Amino acid sequence: MGFRVPRILPLLALAAAFPLLAQSAWQPGHTSIGFSPQTQQWVRMVSSPRLSVKAGRHDVTLSFVIQDGLHINSHTPHSPFLIPTSLTLTGNDGVQIAKIEYPQGTDYHFQFSPKDALSVYTGQFSLLVPLRARPGRYTLRGRLRYQACNDRTCNPPKTLPVTLHLTAR
Repeated sequence: MGFRVPRILPLLALAAAFPLLAQSAWQPGHTSIGFSPQTQQWVRMVSSPRLSVKAGRHDVTLSFVIQDGLHINSHTPHSPFLIPTSLTLTGNDGVQIAKIEYPQGTDYHFQFSPKDALSVYTGQFSLLVPLRARPGRYTLRGRLRYQACNDRTCNPPKTLPVTLHLTAR
């Protein structure tokens, strides 16, 4: 007759681990890499929200800066499980927006997965927004979706509202 583990022991082990599981890095308020209220953004737009262009076709560059010590996945991460950075910007009757152009990410190797490179943006990055505008004043609204991480963990995905006031003459 061998040693038998009482059925209650696995349940006790799970109960002991539950507080650790309940405090995952996905919860708001977690302090592992600077979590703060859900309004906290780790990326900000540094381009002027007011643009003046000639009517017709024009390429607008929107620049963003990522908080020091953090990175975000590029628009084309190497894994389908990673959240890509993406900008959605809606035109209107006077402005048509073509396909947004993203910079190539930089491959980094992190300690948690030294063999696998992640395609990320760090510091400042810019997006090229080709558009065609008729003469007039327009307000374009959109959002930048991203996930900010450091070398150990990731914040929950965020959406940064983007508003552009465009004057085409």
